[in-house]
Amino acid sequence: MRLSRLTLVVLSVALVGQSVPVAAAPVRSSAPRIVDVRAIAKHPTRAPAVKKWLSPTRAATSISSSAPKAVEAATIFEGLSLAQNEQLYGPDQSVEPADAQVAASSSWLVEVAGNTMGVFGSDGSLQWTVDLQRLFQQPAGNFFYAASLQYDYVSGRWFLGGIASNTGAHLSWLLMAVSRSGNPIGQWSVTTTDTIGNNPSQCRTPCPNNDYFMRESIAVTGDKVVQAEQRVDCASGCNLNRPGMFLVMRKDQLLAGVQPTTDRFQLGPNQFDFLAIPPQCVGGAYGNIAFLAWLKVGGSSITNLTPDRLGLLQITGLPNASRISAFNGSTTVWETDFNLSLSGYSAPTQPGGNLSPAPSPLTSGVFRDDQVVLAINDNCSAGSPPQWSACIHLVKETDLASATPILNDRGSTGYTVPAPKNSFQDMPRYWFRDGGLVDGLFDASLAIDPYGNLFVSAAVSSPTRNPGMVVFGIRAPIDSVSWFTPVSPIVEGPSSYNCFTGGNNAWGAYMRAVPDPNNWTHVWMAGEVAVDSCWATAIVSATMGVGPQAATMSPAFGSTKGGRMVQIDGSFFVPDADQVFFGSNPGTIVAESPTAIIVTAPAGVAGSVAVTVQTPDGTASAGTFTYLTPGTVTTPPSSTGLHWR
Repeated sequence: MRLSRLTLVVLSVALVGQSVPVAAAPVRSSAPRIVDVRAIAKHPTRAPAVKKWLSPTRAATSISSSAPKAVEAATIFEGLSLAQNEQLYGPDQSVEPADAQVAASSSWLVEVAGNTMGVFGSDGSLQWTVDLQRLFQQPAGNFFYAASLQYDYVSGRWFLGGIASNTGAHLSWLLMAVSRSGNPIGQWSVTTTDTIGNNPSQCRTPCPNNDYFMRESIAVTGDKVVQAEQRVDCASGCNLNRPGMFLVMRKDQLLAGVQPTTDRFQLGPNQFDFLAIPPQCVGGAYGNIAFLAWLKVGGSSITNLTPDRLGLLQITGLPNASRISAFNGSTTVWETDFNLSLSGYSAPTQPGGNLSPAPSPLTSGVFRDDQVVLAINDNCSAGSPPQWSACIHLVKETDLASATPILNDRGSTGYTVPAPKNSFQDMPRYWFRDGGLVDGLFDASLAIDPYGNLFVSAAVSSPTRNPGMVVFGIRAPIDSVSWFTPVSPIVEGPSSYNCFTGGNNAWGAYMRAVPDPNNWTHVWMAGEVAVDSCWATAIVSATMGVGPQAATMSPAFGSTKGGRMVQIDGSFFVPDADQVFFGSNPGTIVAESPTAIIVTAPAGVAGSVAVTVQTPDGTASAGTFTYLTPGTVTTPPSSTGLHWR
């Protein structure tokens, strides 16, 4: 996410593997504040905004393995949007773009996008909205951005992280809010977890602070909360040359609404792309180990701008309960490094220009059932065909027991970088081709359902495709030889993204998807589309392996010469993997979505034929189509004509 008034232009910087981690002093800040969201929430009157997101069809289907199953959208509805946020709360919502994240309890579905939190009904009705600027009590001149959200099934609470910066005052804050109950529209405890201050009086010449937080992510486990932070140096362009850092906090203290004791770790300069990996669990408890991943470059000097290692940290133990003796706790950091071949990444295109993906390649991670799965933006030049340049690189790691202890809350002793291993599963880079043109897949979000199936949502764009959202997946077990389901376009906006004047068209980077606690076969996923050159979000309930259900077809007659345009309404369609047959003859799909297909009927003989919809998961009847001979005087069947929603 990029703040419109704090443009973070990210340059490629190497990640040095031999940097020595140090444990830093705990953050000293004021006691948490209690904020009653009911006093600041708004109750919009927007009705359920369920839409049939129709996108132009392409001449070719997705390039993928011929998997027997696919990811389908059970429901789709509009989430938050920049225009709506600004209408509700004013210009301080001008954040580019949303980095939408969703979290779900059995009673609530919550989205954060931009500077707004939205609470939705299962039917897509927007019930409440909250200005995150006001939730975190930010004064004029401070701008909130880069929110991260997680619902904790163990405690039944909501955890919300974020960043506030004031470029005029050269200040930046890392923030955390914890709900006081399972109701997100209630009281929250709000605290500052880290600060980048401005103290030019310490310099012989004026030297205002030029460091700002750019990205943060949280992982809530059984006993601790880890908040990873990424800084940028904006002295001359905002460069990712600052050390990656992370905080380890006691969860019991955060739940109690007191300032937590904190162990603060820094892993040396030029090591960035830090991502806290949230555990995914539905309705039960998970362990006390927190995971954090980052990309790095081996060697003692910056000789290669492409990361060639994947670092995986495991954090065990806790800071001491007393802030006076915080460093007498049991926090221990363990590291495992893996060889990783990345090819770099090219900015994806859109009609009329380019998009900027995530400023660092690692965009999503998830831990479940003793496996860590990561999604990385990569270049497909090392794959097939070699000319493709935008894809999703998936990595799975299960060798978690052989890590090396490198840090504890009393500092580092004799730290050496563990030798990189090759024991992880480097899954094939995954791309999307359509109509003979290369479409870029980037900025993926991951979720694993309770049955072990992997769901992937990603941004997609090309010279002819406006920015949108696609989904695909891997049936359990997740493996380097698993079959991928077809890539299915779900949402495509009506325009390109060129919202912020002078910006570099940064697109949403750090999405979050989660299993649905009320239906374990479903996963909630958020995506973005460009609407009137700015962003809006779509929320999808995705499932896997459900056959199509065709409900209605209109009109149900046409000429024997063919060419009649017919709309089929239903559900669980798989765009770019559907086929419609009129008898045994295939029709030509003109546009499609998970709930609607518009198809041109082929030529036929006078009489009636059955119309069927075929997807990778089965076949459904759409009704009977009657062919009429041109010039025949007859009364055709009644029809309501085409209807677009």
